Amino acid sequence: MHIFAYLDPGSVSAAFAAVLAGVAGIGAAIRTFGSNLKSKLMFWKKDEPSPEAAATATAATADTPIEDKPAEQ
Repeated sequence: MHIFAYLDPGSVSAAFAAVLAGVAGIGAAIRTFGSNLKSKLMFWKKDEPSPEAAATATAATADTPIEDKPAEQ
């Protein structure tokens, strides 16, 4: 018994679009929930100061004035 399969271009492009949508969805989910998930998974590292906080602390103790920067959203 021979089984012949036929994939027309419409079904291939629909499958390709579904794969691309899945990749984009995973990327959006990681971008949205990634920092929250990372902080939950790395619970033992919460006591360490972040590099940005350490740089700000050293800049605040320096003799040069700190430039005002707009608040990040």
